[in-house]
Amino acid sequence: MKKTKTMFAQVGIFALAVFSQAFAAAPPPQYVQFSPSATKGALYMPDPAAARRSGVGIVVMHRNSNFLSHISTQELPKRGITVLAMNPRCDNNEAACAPWENNALDVKSGVDFLKKQPGITKVVLLGHSGGGPTMSFYQAVAEQGASFCQQPTKLIKCSNSLTGLTPVDGIILMDAHPGNGVNAVRSLNPAVTNDPAVLNQNQQPHVNDRLDPFSTYNGFNPDGSSNYSEDFKKRYFKGQSDRMNFLINEALAKLRVIEAEGLGDAPFIVPLGDNARLSAGDLSIHHSTVQPRKLLKNDGTIEARNPVQSVRVSQLKAEDGKGFGATMFLTVKSFLSVRAIRSKDSMDSIDWCSSNNSTVCNLQSVTVPLLVTAMGAHYFIRDSEVFFDMAASRDKDFFVIEGATHGGTRCTACEKIPGQYSNATKNLFDLMQNWINARF
Repeated sequence: MKKTKTMFAQVGIFALAVFSQAFAAAPPPQYVQFSPSATKGALYMPDPAAARRSGVGIVVMHRNSNFLSHISTQELPKRGITVLAMNPRCDNNEAACAPWENNALDVKSGVDFLKKQPGITKVVLLGHSGGGPTMSFYQAVAEQGASFCQQPTKLIKCSNSLTGLTPVDGIILMDAHPGNGVNAVRSLNPAVTNDPAVLNQNQQPHVNDRLDPFSTYNGFNPDGSSNYSEDFKKRYFKGQSDRMNFLINEALAKLRVIEAEGLGDAPFIVPLGDNARLSAGDLSIHHSTVQPRKLLKNDGTIEARNPVQSVRVSQLKAEDGKGFGATMFLTVKSFLSVRAIRSKDSMDSIDWCSSNNSTVCNLQSVTVPLLVTAMGAHYFIRDSEVFFDMAASRDKDFFVIEGATHGGTRCTACEKIPGQYSNATKNLFDLMQNWINARF
């Protein structure tokens, strides 16, 4: 009898151990301090309850935002994937990024760190939002060398310190944007008529009412979706490019003075320089893919019969163009490195390779496997299609996640019935997991 009790006790202990292991909490992240000291990371190891532990490590980083608790750090470890979330040397301070190209050295620190971790055999970059140009730039330079970012057409050229970046094994783009310069020109208010006086004499900006995107006469609706005429949009997009090209020339002139006099850098302030993106208010702009593409639906099925439409709602508000938040406080070098790109039309005629901060340009020099995902409740659907078409990778795929916001969560404001997009986050990260498992 005593032996029987002992046996049952041992079985109970074994069962408790198995139960505890199956439902053990994910290990807490490990803080990682890189050099330079402003670069930091958080290492998230796989959840012990994950069905399979992958040999892939993910590096996720933005150009200047805090990504230490990025959504991927909650979703990928429970799917068995290690995540290193990083903040660059200029987190929350864009001016400290000048030149932005040096962020690639921070990515290299993360890549090299992950490659040394036990069990990691492959490293994949995750480029979300501003991480898109960051990660695609890194891999383009890693594959092509520093000459890639030193071409005469670049507004700012990288230094030779970017020689010898460690290539990775794949890239995942999560609603990546086409580049900060592209975002900037599309968000620039083209109605300002006196930039020379503003820049050089500290004058108040004057606005051309015929190009004011916040004028109801031009089609602005303060209470919902705006409806701008085709003529207004054509003039607006050209006006954005014209103003950006002028600001670039002003900044380049100031840069020559800075370099000649050894000044290091100088302030560069752009009034009414942000929050004037027409597509945020007029849902007809960049509202869909051009070709039939793969739509990952809420029920987990994939539909690829039609161009995919965005389900986003209007986000352009009257206060966006009138207050403090619409002014960019930059430096000459941070403007040229991060917020500038040449174009003739801000939507469809962009000199992609005039900036290193350009996802489209960078992907043309990247050959590793590529997964492009666009969030179905945002306005980067058409841009993501361009990424897919222009990428040099032979192994590439493109999905739109139905009902997902830019941050990868479900868009409740877009739902016609409650719960319509309830699986958006799960579908997005299941897709990443399956893509990784199929290749590595």
